[in-house]
Amino acid sequence: MRLILPTFAKLNLTLRVINKRPDGYHNIVSTFLKIPSGDVLYISKASGKNDEVSANINLTGENIVAKALRIARENGFKIPPLNVKIHKSIPPGSGLGAGSGNAAAVLKAIGAEKIAAKVGADVPFLCSDLKMALISGIGEHIEPMKELEPHGVIVIPNWQTETKKAYSELDEFGYQVDTMLARTETKDIYHANAHDGKQLGLLPNDFSKVLIKDHPKYNEIFSIFENSGAALAWGITGSGSSAFAILRESFNFEWPNYIKHVLYF
Repeated sequence: MRLILPTFAKLNLTLRVINKRPDGYHNIVSTFLKIPSGDVLYISKASGKNDEVSANINLTGENIVAKALRIARENGFKIPPLNVKIHKSIPPGSGLGAGSGNAAAVLKAIGAEKIAAKVGADVPFLCSDLKMALISGIGEHIEPMKELEPHGVIVIPNWQTETKKAYSELDEFGYQVDTMLARTETKDIYHANAHDGKQLGLLPNDFSKVLIKDHPKYNEIFSIFENSGAALAWGITGSGSSAFAILRESFNFEWPNYIKHVLYF
């Protein structure tokens, strides 16, 4: 028997990094929106004694799906060796948490959602049944939000960003927003999107100042969104590289040649 599992990704509609913790992780306040990723997992029993995890792209290091299976077994879950083939539609380094969505799909399939936080910061939300939530801590605190039903567009440029490097650069800038302000700001943006329908412009993401410095072409992407007249708000998700816009209406965009993938949701 083979399982075929579609998986999800997430958009950070907002993302504030509050501080760096003594354990090296960072506390955040962020609005997460769950979106289809286009990634699919094909799971069957492995032919040998070890898991066999492969993908249609090159994998380096321990893949997060293999990590999820390892941690599940370390926490007492009895899982036979599995063959997992991952068909990736979203490339790594896009800031969409698609890899975490792959891990979440596996954990849900084996009934191991309770260990999600041990696998990765985005995994608990992607294991949940929520479409939208306010996320805090390092990702483990999840507060359901009344769902918006936005539609929009995501563009993935031909550069990637490394999360560890982005956090290191952000540490040099310092942190300007406390938890209370970040929470209020997030709720204000939610209400504007839900009720006002007014153009909000660039949504807050503390990584933006780092990423725009390294890749000034983000300003060109934002100008395309703003000048379309169809976008309510736009920004960068996670630590990049993807940019996105929430749209009030469909629009036929023309993209520069450095845009590698375009996703609609």
